[in-house]
Amino acid sequence: MRVFLDNIEFKLSEDIIEDDREAIYEEMRKRSLLSNRVIVDIIVDGESVGDEDTFMSLSGGSEFIFVTKPIRELVRESLQEGQRYLTSLKSGLDSVATLLEESRDREAQSNFSLAIEGIRWLTETFNRCCMLLGVTERSLKTGSFERDLKDLNRALDDIASSMESGKTMNQAYIIRDKLLPSIGVFSDYWKEISSFLEIPLQ
Repeated sequence: MRVFLDNIEFKLSEDIIEDDREAIYEEMRKRSLLSNRVIVDIIVDGESVGDEDTFMSLSGGSEFIFVTKPIRELVRESLQEGQRYLTSLKSGLDSVATLLEESRDREAQSNFSLAIEGIRWLTETFNRCCMLLGVTERSLKTGSFERDLKDLNRALDDIASSMESGKTMNQAYIIRDKLLPSIGVFSDYWKEISSFLEIPLQ
């Protein structure tokens, strides 16, 4: 078995190779972090398998190439993508509220489901960027992230409850009065975390 980190081949110990794929992945992850890089793709026998979970599920393979990217580059790309999505999310939620007010419930619910997926992606991406930059909630000066995240989730729960009871006008009200302001606060956190890109990694 041959194992590469980008274009550098590593001779792993027999204990790691004979253990399992998780041990191989963990070893290469640690080696990449030593250079402030993270694994973004895995190529097995010339075929990209993408993420860690897919790699773990495969059997066989004689050549593993772990493709990495600098942490700052990955975080910068993620933050830029998230910032673009935040803008469209605000516009999309406003449109959902308008659809509800116009009694176009089916179209509104379909669009809102997409928005929920987007919000979940944003929070996961934000947490991952914080982790990669070594930023904790206490480092953030925008406000109390834990409290504001609870407000965001509470607004989503309130909308779900109104949806179940068929109170479409109430859904529209919550989107405008609670959810959109929460997304606005989240956008402020997003801008703040971007400033940490200029601080050297430890």
